Amino acid sequence: MSTILYFFTCIRRGKVGYYTRQSIVAPWRSCPSVQSKKMRGYVMRKVAKGVLLFIAGIGLLTFPLQDIDLAGAADPDYPTKPITLIIAFGAGGTTDLTARAFGEAAGKILGQPFVYVNKAGAGGTLTAMAVASAKPDGYTMGTCTPSNVLVAPFSDASPYRDLSRFTFVANYANYIYPLLVKSDAPWKNWKEFIEWAKKNPRAAKIAITGARSVASQGLVLWQLEQKEQVEFTYIPMTSSADILNATLGGHVTMYGSTADAVNNVYIKEGKLRILSYLSNEKLPGYENIPSLQDMYGFGIPNLLGIFTPKGLPDNVLKKLEDAFAKAVKDPDFVSTMKRLYTPVVYMNMAQMNKYINDMYKPTGEIMKVLKAEEAKARK
Repeated sequence: MSTILYFFTCIRRGKVGYYTRQSIVAPWRSCPSVQSKKMRGYVMRKVAKGVLLFIAGIGLLTFPLQDIDLAGAADPDYPTKPITLIIAFGAGGTTDLTARAFGEAAGKILGQPFVYVNKAGAGGTLTAMAVASAKPDGYTMGTCTPSNVLVAPFSDASPYRDLSRFTFVANYANYIYPLLVKSDAPWKNWKEFIEWAKKNPRAAKIAITGARSVASQGLVLWQLEQKEQVEFTYIPMTSSADILNATLGGHVTMYGSTADAVNNVYIKEGKLRILSYLSNEKLPGYENIPSLQDMYGFGIPNLLGIFTPKGLPDNVLKKLEDAFAKAVKDPDFVSTMKRLYTPVVYMNMAQMNKYINDMYKPTGEIMKVLKAEEAKARK
């Protein structure tokens, strides 16, 4: 750049021809205005600076940008501050209580506490979007469930269409999904309930966590509707705690969510009755009650784990995976999960990703049929 400026200086003084031969090597010789010793030094410094800036610019253009960690260098001392765990669904439900128990166990191992943020609504998709948009530094993660991982990507109501923005680190539990009714309900077993539902289309109000189009419970119950030729009415709610209150209050016909310590107390006290299970997992002492899998050959896909934004540094990801593997064995965590009637089921990162990949396509095929049926019904 300096050379070009001096070239124009010499144009004004009629020295262009001489400049073109010698100015690159010794630009001060091409122009009388820069022939003093002082000016020669000044020009050389300007030229040297220009050359260095030029070389640096070329280097930036040719250096492979993908080798630069634009999100920030990996933190060798990770974690150095509290970690935010975003919990799908509202406070007081199974997902909330188990996530906090797991966070406490993992925090002891990592040496930093977890800070909990509940994002209820939309079947857990609000949590997924918050995780996807977070900085991939290991300080923000969320709870992944069948709804926000296996069902939501295929729903038109979902803000994301695939799982490419997430890393699934570990599974720490599986849900138990009992189908509960009040003890004074007229049905003593599943067969009686289905016979009543066939005679009374849409009369059965089943409460689930989120809209049917994004809730895993809704997906399985829709399969049941097709199999038995019945129609249910779905009542979306934000947590299993809300669903329990609605069931006990008689506002809904059936509880279609996860088991926990509270509803198990009501079962033991005779205030709630189990008619079946959406899951293969069953409550202790009630294993003789048939699940949908037992009766129809299908059930809810089951997982409860931790996912992060895509792109975490390798050392951070490894530290999290190691800590989570130890956390599921923490005595306090195991005791709490037993009290919450939620079985500890650990899957490492490879195992969890395989499970999700295995379940993803079949779930998508069912969702396609469901969406087609809903579109047909709207016409």
